[in-house]
Amino acid sequence: MADIALKQKHTYVEASKKLEDASSTAWSFMFLSILGFAALILIWAGIFPLDIPFSTLLMGSIVFGILFLIFIFVSIRAFYDRKRLIPAKAKEDADICRIRNWFQEHYSADAISHGVDEEDISIEELYYLRTENISRLLTEEFPELEESFCEFLMDNIYQMYFSDET
Repeated sequence: MADIALKQKHTYVEASKKLEDASSTAWSFMFLSILGFAALILIWAGIFPLDIPFSTLLMGSIVFGILFLIFIFVSIRAFYDRKRLIPAKAKEDADICRIRNWFQEHYSADAISHGVDEEDISIEELYYLRTENISRLLTEEFPELEESFCEFLMDNIYQMYFSDET
């Protein structure tokens, strides 16, 4: 049972998508926190008067102040994640380019389909056999690749060679 929990597959998420997510999270939470604090200041300054009891206004201001403070911390954390992801994206892009170039130099579409009789099998079976070949070739040359990254590259390489068949 423990082996199953350790070997759970996950979908690979590109570093560029993680970077976009971190950026949008950082800016969104920062914008909301600034807007929230500005609203609280305007309410307490009397510019936006609220017809509610003082104790309710005080309690609401404390609760929302804490919430907007949490938003600032989330935003700062997302900015740090974004800063960390910039070099990771550059490394990932370089790795993808290097592996794709290596694959193009060493294998053709015919080599990937080698030994597969394309006449007698369905498109789905052909896809499965080709992706198995690509995956095997990648794993033999680059054993250090994470499984989900290898699957991402396999799909990427398959599309590079056989995009007109899908």
